[in-house]
Amino acid sequence: MANIQPNRYTLHSHDGVTRVDYETTSFIGQPFLNLTEGSGPTRHFTGSQIRTQNTEFGTLVTVSIHVTVDSGSTSFTVLIPAISLSGISDHKNFATEAIVTTHSGPLGAPPTGVHETYRFIPMRGEASFLLFFFEPVVTALSKAAGT
Repeated sequence: MANIQPNRYTLHSHDGVTRVDYETTSFIGQPFLNLTEGSGPTRHFTGSQIRTQNTEFGTLVTVSIHVTVDSGSTSFTVLIPAISLSGISDHKNFATEAIVTTHSGPLGAPPTGVHETYRFIPMRGEASFLLFFFEPVVTALSKAAGT
């Protein structure tokens, strides 16, 4: 039995308002995440705009969705549990949480007190494996070009 790690995660909130499409790598070798909230536009994140942190309870995948110089920022994090697939055509359904964190900036809050607030979003997702046929070609061309 194979032990394949998924590289594609498609998630949606229970109320259908929030949708996340996350791939740990793409055909150009970088991760990407698409985030849609409500009827607003889909936000696209790639490469270093996506921060991941492995923890004992799963992988935290975070993007900054609002940043200011002085009054704070807002980040969106989704918790991805450890999942193993039995083959490349296998997929697994799972439940998890997304967290919208509001961070106060130097001018947005008093010097003492609570500096973050959290909004939790229950999510359902599907993990799968997406095979990229062009990735070795793109990687080889990039190495040959010295980039």
